[in-house]
Amino acid sequence: MGEAGGVTDFWEARAGLILHLRQLGITDSEILKAFETVPHEAFVPDEYAQYAYRESSLPIECGQSITAPTILATMISVLAPQGAGKVLEIGTGSGYSAALLSRMARRVFTLEKFRVLVGLAQQRWRTIGYGNIIGLNEDGFSGLPRQAPFERIFLAGSVAEVPEEIVGQLDDGGVAVMAVGPASERQAIVRIERADDTYIESEHGFVRLAPLTPGRSRGL
Repeated sequence: MGEAGGVTDFWEARAGLILHLRQLGITDSEILKAFETVPHEAFVPDEYAQYAYRESSLPIECGQSITAPTILATMISVLAPQGAGKVLEIGTGSGYSAALLSRMARRVFTLEKFRVLVGLAQQRWRTIGYGNIIGLNEDGFSGLPRQAPFERIFLAGSVAEVPEEIVGQLDDGGVAVMAVGPASERQAIVRIERADDTYIESEHGFVRLAPLTPGRSRGL
């Protein structure tokens, strides 16, 4: 997509992505603006940059992968982070989804168990000038209680069941979005909204994401 003379035209590719998102029914101007302005190619290893806007996941460091932009857009539209004060993301990966969220929320905390991924993501955020993201090398399955509550919580990988410890860190009126289901099958996009001490769940389609796995912070 968007190649001219062997050189990838990322602006054209990004415009094609925005058109595709509109065709999928994602029309919110803030979400589209985030995907238009955040350079996905900056979060993909150099050897895969030409494929940054294709509809597939791509490998990144530490044996992990980066989710296709349209899947992220679908889940972010369910999350609706526009105007949120404080967002928690579990699973930093390349740092792309945190960068998208940071264009719509005041501050983003993102947790990643691989120290190398945290360092690379921080470098990418600095390079493109995004200063409202705090990346931490921590096991995301404990959430971030010292910064709770959060208005939005986003899980960047799938889980077999809803992690109650993380969802419990939602603020009243807050929303969490995650893919729930077996790692080997499609998972449901689950939205959980907190209303006082009640948690209201709803499903919004299906995706297939690599599973989040608990573990101590790793130096790899």
